[in-house]
Amino acid sequence: MPCDDCLSRREFLSRSTLAVAGAAAVAAGCGDGHFGPTALIPTNSRISLKTASLPGLSVVGQPVKIPQSVGLIAVKRTGTNTFAAVSTVCTHQGCEIDVTGATFECPCHNSRFDSDGHVTRQPQGTDGSSTNLPTYTTQYDAATDTLTIG
Repeated sequence: MPCDDCLSRREFLSRSTLAVAGAAAVAAGCGDGHFGPTALIPTNSRISLKTASLPGLSVVGQPVKIPQSVGLIAVKRTGTNTFAAVSTVCTHQGCEIDVTGATFECPCHNSRFDSDGHVTRQPQGTDGSSTNLPTYTTQYDAATDTLTIG
């Protein structure tokens, strides 16, 4: 049975290995007991989704988290046919970030980021610092309403 969106066994195992390696790296660097999700889209991988599946993307400038099962990413519409994608994993200690209005906030140490992923408030109560959130390239096909990230 053909499947255009299916992963081969080899590709699945390759992605799984990358996820486990990433989790181990985050666990090793976690100094104060906080353990959060790891990254995001493995190198050379892409995520495709229909923008209609995320109604919040009808509003320009409003970040919307994509389903966690797909990736730890938020997307915002920047124009009629343009989008921007940013990681929702805090660069301080790897906690998953919440979308609050048009900004991002980390529940672990209250770091804040604007809708483009730039740090607007460093983590509180720590000696660590956050850097800007990683961003991803996006491609949108208006004919099929498909957004590809990565």
